[in-house]
Amino acid sequence: MAEYLAPGVFLEEVDLKPPAIEAVSTSTTGMVGYTERGPTFGPPVLVTNPLQFRQSFGGPLPASTGSVGEMFYAVQGFFANGGRRLYVVRATGAGALRTQFATRGGFVTRLAPGADATVGATTARLASTLALRDGSGLTLSFTDEGVAYVATANTIAAGGINTATGDVTLTNAIDITPTGKPAFPAARTAVVTTFNGINNAGLPTTGARPASITLEAADAGSWGGRIALTTRHVSSARAVYDTLISGGVDANQVRVRTASGFYPNAWVQIDRGPGAPRNIRRVIAVNGTVLTLSGQALTGPTMAPVAPATETVLTVWEFAMTVSFDGITETYPSLTLANVPGKYVLDQINGRSNLVRVLAASVPAAIADTHPFRFPTADDGLTLLPTTAGTDVPPIAADIRGTDGGPGARTGLRALEEIDDISIIAAPGWGDVSVQAAMIEQCERLKYRVALLDPEVTGAPPVPPTLTQIQNQRSRFDSKYAAIYYPRIIIRDAADAPRAIGPAGHMAGLCARIDNERGVFKSPGNEVMRAIVDLETIVTKGEHEILNPRNINVIRDFRNENRGIRIYGARCITSLADWKYLAVRRLFIAIERSIEIGTQWAVLEPNGPQLWDRLIDSIDSFLTTWWRDGALLGEEKAQAFYIRCGTATMTQDDIDNGRLVMEIGIAPVKPAEFVIIRISQTPSGLLAAEA
Repeated sequence: MAEYLAPGVFLEEVDLKPPAIEAVSTSTTGMVGYTERGPTFGPPVLVTNPLQFRQSFGGPLPASTGSVGEMFYAVQGFFANGGRRLYVVRATGAGALRTQFATRGGFVTRLAPGADATVGATTARLASTLALRDGSGLTLSFTDEGVAYVATANTIAAGGINTATGDVTLTNAIDITPTGKPAFPAARTAVVTTFNGINNAGLPTTGARPASITLEAADAGSWGGRIALTTRHVSSARAVYDTLISGGVDANQVRVRTASGFYPNAWVQIDRGPGAPRNIRRVIAVNGTVLTLSGQALTGPTMAPVAPATETVLTVWEFAMTVSFDGITETYPSLTLANVPGKYVLDQINGRSNLVRVLAASVPAAIADTHPFRFPTADDGLTLLPTTAGTDVPPIAADIRGTDGGPGARTGLRALEEIDDISIIAAPGWGDVSVQAAMIEQCERLKYRVALLDPEVTGAPPVPPTLTQIQNQRSRFDSKYAAIYYPRIIIRDAADAPRAIGPAGHMAGLCARIDNERGVFKSPGNEVMRAIVDLETIVTKGEHEILNPRNINVIRDFRNENRGIRIYGARCITSLADWKYLAVRRLFIAIERSIEIGTQWAVLEPNGPQLWDRLIDSIDSFLTTWWRDGALLGEEKAQAFYIRCGTATMTQDDIDNGRLVMEIGIAPVKPAEFVIIRISQTPSGLLAAEA
């Protein structure tokens, strides 16, 4: 109770109405499956549209992957049928490897004055060869430090090449009449110098190219072989030398006209002109326009410009990296090997890239080893080629079931447990009994989600499941938290060829669509299934009469009645009559979860009539809204639900032990599964009565 010790007016806010309860979402879905790429550890990834899924998990898998590779098309069907929020977990088999790029540093000089040309080849990987064909021409152009190089090649039919070698000076037109087109071998001058480091004087040293950083694809799989990774050296800042304040070992103080863009542990190149060697030093400190540089003592003459240059220039040496894959391009314009905030390659790549990672062990630990000749460079300035190819290993049932490695380290279905908002789960293409048993176990344990099951596929190539097989599959389970659908659906794959897949992904999207358009109490049945072209098996009405009593939800073809292909069942695979309808199960999930979250404020409140009344009022208001929306059955509110809380629901022992017991009863609406219209003849005509 508030204290009032001095006279005055005191304003207090009082809650007169009961706390409102907000209805939870029932359409958020979680899926586990095999994708081209994507993380296999960590929390599930939320995607809200097909493009976002493709950017995170890649494109479709080939038809040779069978039902294991249906995930991409199931996700497409989810969004096409009205799904909005999807959590995805990628599963792969043991032994899948990441593509690696083991880069090297140094500079290679190929232009040797007076040296003989040696035949060699430079390999350039093209982003696409879609427009190329035999006999066409190809021109490759690239620019390095302002010098443009152009190479032109023409493809020539095998067996049609005559080659001549020798020194020839072409000053006029030469008539050549070979049996095929002439071809002149490509040549380049020999390698004469490889710069690989810096000596104590700050001058480059020669030798074998040193190892630089090692990068790998962000996720396992052969997809990493299509990553285009380029790197180049850049100058991020430039300053004109003014005066040498003092020279000393690792204590050279140099004044420049501006120090903007210079920073501690930056590597700078001292350029005294084209006639002088270039010196490379590390910046130890920056104080105004004074730079403290590492290395041997500098002197005035060693800093003075050499004619024809009139000034000495200091430039910051960094490297840029571009990573591209499948239309996604990541650019990192200012990187260094030193641990400089905002520029450190380990932090920038690993903290921002969705395509590659830098192996921490490959980054130099000693600051002296972070010089520019350890920066990664590509031969001839072209794309870095992988040194280790990634491999694809399809998952087995155990990979889909997953493991519990603790928060953030769960895999497969176990990873979906980390997201409380998920209310529908699916494993597209997986009819394995152990996988579906794990899905049902999770739903029953967590209470607030349902599993949508696909038909099991057997044989190689896969054989459509028969009526007997789908009945045997259904008989394995008895759960009010799962529903099974039959037959499989036909979609058009990436090659525009028909492909049979399980309907679970499409059904999850359809459930989401009905929830958003009508409400969770509306049965997800007698609805058109989008983004499909046919059914793998056409089920007749007579066959439907066999499957429906077994609680197998059938997808029917009504195109001959101009009604399209529709899901024509909405049952759970349970033997309990009260819970056989999927809409009833999901309605209770929505109401129970909403009340659980919306009454958390009552914990540790005084357990008395005032609390009981507030809880009753709060839940009554919440259930009244559901009744008015048509989710609860009854012409009056009292017929739709009841709420009891007080001495009639709890004993003194309950109160003494901190227990508040409330009873709620609701009358859910149930789908009109069998619409029976009785017609009889009367003297005055026909009378239709609906029952």
